[in-house]
Amino acid sequence: MNPSNDHNHRRKKRAQFKHQAGPFIIFFTVLMPTNCVILEQIYFELKMDSKTQLINGFLVCFVYSMAMWSYYQSITIKNYSIDKAILLQDNRRIDPLYKNTNSCQECNKWKPIRTHHCSLCGKCILKMDHHCPWIHNCVGLRNHRAFYLFTMYMTIGAIQYSYASWVYFRFLFQSTQGFFSHQSTFFYIYWGLTSLVLYPTCAMLCFLFFYHTSLIINNQTTLEQMRGGSNGNCCIQNNKPQKSINLFDRGLLSNIAWFFNYSYFWFLPFENVYKQDGGQYPIAPLCSLQDIQINNPQIQIGQVPDQQFDFDKIDQKLEEYMTIAKQKYKSKRLVFIGKEIQLD
Repeated sequence: MNPSNDHNHRRKKRAQFKHQAGPFIIFFTVLMPTNCVILEQIYFELKMDSKTQLINGFLVCFVYSMAMWSYYQSITIKNYSIDKAILLQDNRRIDPLYKNTNSCQECNKWKPIRTHHCSLCGKCILKMDHHCPWIHNCVGLRNHRAFYLFTMYMTIGAIQYSYASWVYFRFLFQSTQGFFSHQSTFFYIYWGLTSLVLYPTCAMLCFLFFYHTSLIINNQTTLEQMRGGSNGNCCIQNNKPQKSINLFDRGLLSNIAWFFNYSYFWFLPFENVYKQDGGQYPIAPLCSLQDIQINNPQIQIGQVPDQQFDFDKIDQKLEEYMTIAKQKYKSKRLVFIGKEIQLD
């Protein structure tokens, strides 16, 4: 069999299985937190006063509703790439990051930066993080926020249920009436099966939540992180070997604010829509060359310019300027952020 045909056959099989198993996985994912809420709110006797019980019930229902809303958003929001033809090479620009004329071999269309083709979805996904079977969808630019909030609320709910389950178990164990005298046999089987599945799931959710938190802090995706924490781009370093780094890491607060779309209602799983929706991304200031262009407006897009930037000449001009500045301010004392500097 032709290797290409074999690959296409396996991909179709995976896509067929995804469509068949997806609804069952979604049903199971919704069923587990629903079971936990039913057990805690109806069956568990936590011996709280009325005010504390009311507050606890409200928090449980709030976390559950937010988790289900986030889950719905994660499933329904798509991250399909912009439907554009392959761009012409713009030789007026010198930055390698946005001279992006790549095309997808599968879609035969323009493939924006940080975009990957998902073989299961059969389309290019903007800022693709991974294909998640639990949401029957890809996690990407527009629904990563909803997916992250889903993991956060599910983790909070799982920890809260685990604590309530332990408190009720301790109450039954210390009861003078006997452990199995308070509820029916069906309840104990129901409780045992739910907890048997819930506790490993809680550990997995905690890992998933903290892992995606680290990705948000560094403005990375899972695919980029798997490639050694970089996205294959380099900063220009004088007299040093080029070091592959993450150009999109602009600092803790900037990364978090951008991820949540600069919204005060960050805890709500809205769809993220950016001004440059999948075509461009903010870059760390010290590594950005996106605003540098060849100063020749007569050059048309797609034409090869007669002149190119020479970074050695730029460095030479900078050194000449620094020499003149040192001579001008010689023997002067400068105070810079609390430190006194003597210019030689």
